[in-house]
Amino acid sequence: MLDGLDSILVTGETSISALQAGFIDLAGIVRALHGDWTAAAPGYDGWTCRDLLAHLSSSAASLPAVASSVTEPRDPNAPVFDATRWNASQVRRRADKQAQELIDEYDAGTTRLVMVLADLSMDTPVTIGPYAGDSLGEAMAQMLEHQRNHLTDLQAALAG
Repeated sequence: MLDGLDSILVTGETSISALQAGFIDLAGIVRALHGDWTAAAPGYDGWTCRDLLAHLSSSAASLPAVASSVTEPRDPNAPVFDATRWNASQVRRRADKQAQELIDEYDAGTTRLVMVLADLSMDTPVTIGPYAGDSLGEAMAQMLEHQRNHLTDLQAALAG
């Protein structure tokens, strides 16, 4: 298993294979999750464990589009990414989904991301999402670390 953002960076550049392996590793952990999905997710302002899983699955589902954005110009008139608004909308859109559906969504997003990353240059900037303007490698490494941190919190909350 990869141990943080530094293990993703190879001589100042992000390795495609390290990113792919990191996301695949997290998907394996997500698939193994179990517990009381109605339990509170401490530190997440009223979210349950299922809500935190919905956040993770929505992020995984969006990452292939973020990665693919390197092939498109950045819209200079695009509003600044609002993480609070995005998170609330994605959790709300998944309110009727069961945990297994969210786990499946996470897994499918990861599979698509791994395929998309294989065909892209890691130094090209992404044009959408919270890391718009950062290189694809940097953006994906930051998202991997972001997801890893949430997943650690989710595992702790499910463990009680």
